[in-house]
Amino acid sequence: MEETPEFYEAPASVDEALPEGWVELPPALPPLGILAGLNDRSLANLASYGHYEQFDVGAEIIKEGDPQDRFYVVVTGKLAISAFVGGKHVALSTADAGECLGEVSLLEPGPASASVKVIKHSTLWSMNLDDLRAYLSEHAGGGGALLMGMASCLSQRLRQTNQLIVKHHVVPAETLPHGSERAITAENTPVQIGFFDRLKKSLGSEKKVKISTEIKL
Repeated sequence: MEETPEFYEAPASVDEALPEGWVELPPALPPLGILAGLNDRSLANLASYGHYEQFDVGAEIIKEGDPQDRFYVVVTGKLAISAFVGGKHVALSTADAGECLGEVSLLEPGPASASVKVIKHSTLWSMNLDDLRAYLSEHAGGGGALLMGMASCLSQRLRQTNQLIVKHHVVPAETLPHGSERAITAENTPVQIGFFDRLKKSLGSEKKVKISTEIKL
């Protein structure tokens, strides 16, 4: 009968080889930011639906304009986020342990809106839309907490973007000549898709997904 290897989480300060027959566990997902509503078991369950990667300083995780369809969580380390705004390269923010990236691209894959580079050796955990679908279908409680965290994260991103638009005097792409006016009507006002409408569209309208904010394992 084949023996199942025991698991061992080595202290960060120990560089020795692991005892024979033991397997080192990846670092746990941090219960911070978007993941703050998940308990330890829910975090462990979620971790099994994605994968971990380590990156050295200078590595480019996401390049602005390139196809992007993954959601990232910074487990350890630090990242710098930048983008071209109003024709110039602008440093937007940094991401520390517990912060998330790519939550919009997870629900609606497309060109990345910013570039992300490593400025301190980092461990990242990521998942794609198929991973998210599987997690939601099998862990409704933890999935509800994750989606509420995403909604909060997106709200913060929107607030930061509005502040940057004001700070850098970014002119909207569509402007009217000076002195002109146009009435805002239902016909000429763009429709803004809400977070949960976008989620439902991404998951597929053929399935009904019940979202719970309670942690039920």
